[in-house]
Amino acid sequence: MDATGIELSIRNTVAVIGGLPEDADADADLYLDLGMASVHALALLQELEERFGVSIPDEQFVESTSIAKLTATLDSLLNRHV
Repeated sequence: MDATGIELSIRNTVAVIGGLPEDADADADLYLDLGMASVHALALLQELEERFGVSIPDEQFVESTSIAKLTATLDSLLNRHV
């Protein structure tokens, strides 16, 4: 999956789990700028890992606070396995 597909999937997941609009600014902080509740972080992590079939290290997930950062993290993890 390319970065565009990854981003679209993340946007969908964030919308479903966090109730955020799918067209949210990719660089906005999901929690501080967009208001996603931090209690949704674990559900987001689990859903992304399941959807993409990867294990996201905790430290990488904690640093991936925007759609753009999550896209880069997942793109890196997925391409590492190719």
